Amino acid sequence: MKKTRDHELALALEEARETEERWRGLAARLIELGDDAMDAQLLVAFRAARDEGVVPPDAGFFLVAHILTAMADEALTEVPRVQRLALELDVMEREYGVDDGVWADNTEPAPEDWEALCIEYEAACDEARAAFFRAYGEEDMARMYLEDRGSFHRRFESGRRFFHGLPMHSEHLH
Repeated sequence: MKKTRDHELALALEEARETEERWRGLAARLIELGDDAMDAQLLVAFRAARDEGVVPPDAGFFLVAHILTAMADEALTEVPRVQRLALELDVMEREYGVDDGVWADNTEPAPEDWEALCIEYEAACDEARAAFFRAYGEEDMARMYLEDRGSFHRRFESGRRFFHGLPMHSEHLH
């Protein structure tokens, strides 16, 4: 009986060493890549970690959602609707004297047309992010992002805490 356990333990240790070696090799290759290629490789690595169960489900969700959100946010400036609305916002904010996208006059409410345009712009960004998720094969994530943002943020935050511990500041949430 003892020999069987020793053999099983030796096999498990060897498998753990091989897995660690694969991950270390991947990490070393990632360091050599440029930013765009690194993002793509990180996505592949994070999906593998999620799909192979290397990390808990919410941690895997966080890894994939985090890299895709970062990639999507970089690509937002290329989306025609987002570009058009951003330009309209810039023009309107200059007209109203808005500083850094924040209505600073606390004595009067923000203009309704400015608030409506801000809402439209944020919706366009959300739709573009979801389209980006879909383009990278994450249909369920895209659906959750658009239809159940609360669940998206709960899973994202739960996974983020697996790696970082402390709660994320609300201003960093999309």
